[in-house]
Amino acid sequence: MIDVRFPTALQIMLSLALAQAESVELLSSAQLAEGVDSSPTFVRRLLAPLIQAGLVRSTMGRDGGVSLSVHASAITLGEIYKATMGEKRLWTGRSDIPHRCLVSCNVERFFANLADEVDESVGRLLGARTLAEALSELRTIDAERI
Repeated sequence: MIDVRFPTALQIMLSLALAQAESVELLSSAQLAEGVDSSPTFVRRLLAPLIQAGLVRSTMGRDGGVSLSVHASAITLGEIYKATMGEKRLWTGRSDIPHRCLVSCNVERFFANLADEVDESVGRLLGARTLAEALSELRTIDAERI
């Protein structure tokens, strides 16, 4: 099954960064849900760890909503990934392989090492990019579309 939590959380965070850039104070979970074509409940579930990580703040009440807790330039994509995905690994190897030959006896350890390298690379890549840079990149892509 494909896990859509990070791409959806990133889209939500980009929407909040755009709102911040346009001086829109708060967005509701219903507004964010419409943008990601999902339910407000799913959006609130994704927002919870982002709030716990201090990336988003929430205002309760009829006119409540959410906003970035700091400027978009102070939030890395890595922070969003870690808040959304926790310690979940990108790849998980198989451990149910009977050990019969050179490959089957060693592939589990080999794959674990490879998965560690992939996780470290993804962490470095996402940690080096800010939410503000990602929003700027979206603006460039949009300008090229026209």
